[in-house]
Amino acid sequence: MNAASWAEAATIPSAYKTIREQGLEKNLEELEAYGLTVLTPEQIGEPRVVERARKAVLRIAEERTGARHDIETGEHGKLEADGSTGCQYLLFSFLEEDPVFEEMIQHPMTLPLVEYYLGAQCVLSSLTCFIKWADDIGYGPNLGLHDDSSLYRAGPLPAIPHVFNTNWILTDYTLDNGAFCIVPGSHKLCRHPKPGEGVEHAVPVEAPAGSVLVFHGNVWHGAFPRKNPGLRLSVNAYYCGPHYRVQESFWGRISDEMLAGNGDRFRELVHYDDRWGFQDARGPVPYHQRG
Repeated sequence: MNAASWAEAATIPSAYKTIREQGLEKNLEELEAYGLTVLTPEQIGEPRVVERARKAVLRIAEERTGARHDIETGEHGKLEADGSTGCQYLLFSFLEEDPVFEEMIQHPMTLPLVEYYLGAQCVLSSLTCFIKWADDIGYGPNLGLHDDSSLYRAGPLPAIPHVFNTNWILTDYTLDNGAFCIVPGSHKLCRHPKPGEGVEHAVPVEAPAGSVLVFHGNVWHGAFPRKNPGLRLSVNAYYCGPHYRVQESFWGRISDEMLAGNGDRFRELVHYDDRWGFQDARGPVPYHQRG
């Protein structure tokens, strides 16, 4: 069918035209079937993005922990933050730390797939970095299997997701490197996994550095323990519909230079046009207009 006709079909997400233009139909098909797709480094097309992101993450990690980090040897520091365990810690609140992250959250190969499900006005819910090292236990026998719709506590999960996630791979994902894993097709169950459920059906997602995983908010996922020496680095850009609560607030953190260097979509992604959460006698005015 001719993609030019899609503008006349109001029931088809507007992002589908972009998906066709970018050659992402197979990736969309995998998202529908498995709940996850892998964008290859060739599809991302910018090897410098992952190189710059890796360098930025290592710099931020060293600044915050006071310890040198080495991808090959596994030398690392530690942080007492949410999600920290005996084999990993997480970095939070770093979007403004390097321009490469501005590029990642609005990348033209990942954002259309997210917008297909969440709509053209979806926003960035959070930006998080995982730093993992060798450990025989990892998340334990349950592999940490969960879905990303944790705020949806009552009843079945909606078939149309309210969240979607991307995982930017900064070091190679292999089974012995502690690969990300999913239970393929579990997004269609539209419910949270029970403790221990799905482990026997979990498969590793093996992909080289520079790849990006895009996955459905309902799909069950976790990770295998890292057995090899060295560090596993990844950055999650996590999105939600504009009518849902975000994990991270970017208000007051985005400089005029950042806004000037990006377009309207960036402003929307970081909530600078958000009218809610107001504390202003004028009522719900966009955040950027508040004094």
